[in-house]
Amino acid sequence: MKKIFSLLVALATTITLSAQLAWDTEFKQADFNNAKTVISKSDNVSWNNGAFGMGASLQIGKIVVLGSAYNDECVIALPEEGIAEKIYFSWQGASSGTISVLQSQDHNNWSTVFTTEGNTISLTKADSASLASTTRYIKFAATGRTAAAISKIRVSELKSLSVGLEEWEPASAMVDDAPATKNVTVNWTNIVASVTSTNPQFSASVESVGQKNLIDQKTTITLYYSHEEAGTHEGEIIISGEGREARIKVAGTTKKYDQTLTWNQTLDECLTTDELSFNAYATSGLDVVYLSSDTTIAKVEGNALQIRRSGTIQLTATQPGNYKYNAANSEEKALVIRKADPNVSASAEDLTYGQRLSEAVLHESNGQVPGEFSWLDITTDTIFDAGDYILSLLFTPADTGIYNFRTLPVALHVNKAVQTIVWEDQDSVLTVGTQAISTATLSSGLPVTYAYTACLLSIEDGVITPENEGEVTVIAYHPGNHNYLPTTVIMQTFTILPSQEQQPTSIGQLSPEQIRSAQKFVHAGKVYVSFGGHVYDAKGVLVQ
Repeated sequence: MKKIFSLLVALATTITLSAQLAWDTEFKQADFNNAKTVISKSDNVSWNNGAFGMGASLQIGKIVVLGSAYNDECVIALPEEGIAEKIYFSWQGASSGTISVLQSQDHNNWSTVFTTEGNTISLTKADSASLASTTRYIKFAATGRTAAAISKIRVSELKSLSVGLEEWEPASAMVDDAPATKNVTVNWTNIVASVTSTNPQFSASVESVGQKNLIDQKTTITLYYSHEEAGTHEGEIIISGEGREARIKVAGTTKKYDQTLTWNQTLDECLTTDELSFNAYATSGLDVVYLSSDTTIAKVEGNALQIRRSGTIQLTATQPGNYKYNAANSEEKALVIRKADPNVSASAEDLTYGQRLSEAVLHESNGQVPGEFSWLDITTDTIFDAGDYILSLLFTPADTGIYNFRTLPVALHVNKAVQTIVWEDQDSVLTVGTQAISTATLSSGLPVTYAYTACLLSIEDGVITPENEGEVTVIAYHPGNHNYLPTTVIMQTFTILPSQEQQPTSIGQLSPEQIRSAQKFVHAGKVYVSFGGHVYDAKGVLVQ
């Protein structure tokens, strides 16, 4: 058995085994049974009830009792990575024996870190010992006449983390100023730690610090306060890793710039058809925001006013600020919006007497203003005498919220009407007192005007009555009046014979006037006189 143990020890000195007992983890039975953790042990080392004992198989509680002297040991391998700090363990043993803990870097050259005489059987004592940073193997040894029991074994790893600054309060600054900086020294041993911030306004120059298996190192990092956002900021820079943590409190204030708004524009009143744009400006150069107190009257689009109807509104110019500037002062202006007079016009074509006003053709010009025209204070069935008139038209806009009603003067000219005269041909030979003829008629219904060359007849109530014999030419016409144009002239010539009782039998009975108007002609070499439908010979005797 001793040969086998010696062989195991020799092998352990030449074979590099991976680290097995995790740092800060209590030694368990699984570790005891793991050849990579317990790399060597003597024959009398065994595990029982949460501890391993050194000695023969006879045990009282956790103590193995032997009747003869012994010399036993158990070697445990530590992790290959990391630095040993301290070993913690509990033990029991008889007073006649010793219990020792030894350390080694390479399973050779053991040095003792703890040794004690055994104590009474019933007591369990907890102890610890500091280890060298290069230690990779631990050996528990017991000698004497009574064996020992070892339990609650744990090896801590040497790690440390601290900072040279616990709190940083940068002075106040303005938005977009260059970041404020502060250099901080981080002291560390055998650790890799991440660097994070609880507030995005603060950051560090590195995301991690440290390295394994190094002792008492220093790293300088830079902290930044960005000034990207206004306000009072607080937070912590946290450096943490492998169970160690250091915190740096950070705080600071970032202020916004002030700005001023100016609105030098006269806005007292306007018309609904006006186009208004605003010219307020802020010293920051940011866009000015305009608001209307009643968007049903007018609303703001950008820096222009869109007018919807008449009314009174309050306009407000403001600049609400942004991440860099505080809100500016606001400016207000009252604006009275009045209805516009529509730009409309109209003209009427001429009428002819007899036409009603409803027949008048209007030429309307209302541009982009929809609406309707109507005659004002007069009925459309009115007939005007010929002449010139100034009438009134009422324009009713389709949108009475934008435009006023408007009354327009319109010139109307009424032409005289054409009238025609009709006079059918009559019998050209009439007899005094016995015959009458119908007169001419006018299309206008007006009385006809007559004129004749001799007073041989009378005209009354449209009837011509011959009064004296002879020849007469009658003219029928109408000279026109204020509503009608003159007619053409119609002429008819009549021969008026005396009645039977008054007819002359000789030329001597003719009056001088009748003789002058009588016609003379020659027939068969004889001279005859024709008058009143009768023929007289040269002697004046009635022939026919």
